[in-house]
Amino acid sequence: MIKLVRKKYKKYLAVKIVVVILVVLFSVGIMMPLVKIAELFGINLKGNGGLNFKVTFGNIFFFFLYGACSIIIIWLAQKYIHKKRLSELGFRGKIGLPSLIGFLVGAVLVSITYIILILNAESVTIINVFPEDVPLLTYVGYYIYFFIGFVVWNSLIEELATRAYPIQNLKKHMNPHIIFTIMGLIFAGGHLFLNDFNIGYFLSLFMFSYIFSLVYYYSDSIWLVIGMHSGINWIGFTFMGTSSNWKLGALYNTELSTIPSWIFNYANVFVQFLFILLIVFLNKKGFFKKYFAVNNKYSNRKYRV
Repeated sequence: MIKLVRKKYKKYLAVKIVVVILVVLFSVGIMMPLVKIAELFGINLKGNGGLNFKVTFGNIFFFFLYGACSIIIIWLAQKYIHKKRLSELGFRGKIGLPSLIGFLVGAVLVSITYIILILNAESVTIINVFPEDVPLLTYVGYYIYFFIGFVVWNSLIEELATRAYPIQNLKKHMNPHIIFTIMGLIFAGGHLFLNDFNIGYFLSLFMFSYIFSLVYYYSDSIWLVIGMHSGINWIGFTFMGTSSNWKLGALYNTELSTIPSWIFNYANVFVQFLFILLIVFLNKKGFFKKYFAVNNKYSNRKYRV
């Protein structure tokens, strides 16, 4: 069966596209059976995503199980269908500096949106949610889990499945903007599976996905986009979280009241659009190729953006 798929995969572009998209859908969609399995153990994962995530053993177990399953699916596809190593999905090159730069850029990007919301709020209340009755060592333990086991792990899973894998395997065969769009829809749809639909939230997720895709495509570094993704999530959870979620990294809860709905829903989208223009500009100036790309020969690409 695998040999037949590989034979068709090599011969037909349509099969390439379908196979890659199916692998991505499977790696993201593995969440669905896990949600049902979790329910058998009395664990409700639906409605328990993002800021609503409750730090319990059951939730953490299934969260890590989901990540492990997703990575294994990508690894199996790389090994048996594409005959490539997992390291070829952007894991080559330096780790520390690209991750740090990405983290800072992501933190700044999302902070701009929060500043816009704060400036347009009628009132702003900042609450220190550090639990005084909890030993510092206990809090540090939870925070280490939050940062490494939640923020970084989550970013790794999503960037591997919806960015690195599809872009690396399709970029020589189709216009990258089509790949970015398809992955943006899958990325946004996967998040909405555990959360209520909101058009502003959906567009924001889609635009974040597009930003990550562009940066990955230009840099060939998964570490850079993992860093960006982590920086964005870190700001949101640490400073804009909920007072009941200190176990998930919250240090302060910023409460904003009476923000015009159009600003609340679409300020992030506007900032993201401007950031996309900045990324394209930097690429035209050779920024990514000079500082991040590893074995990345733009002259050999069929498509350019």
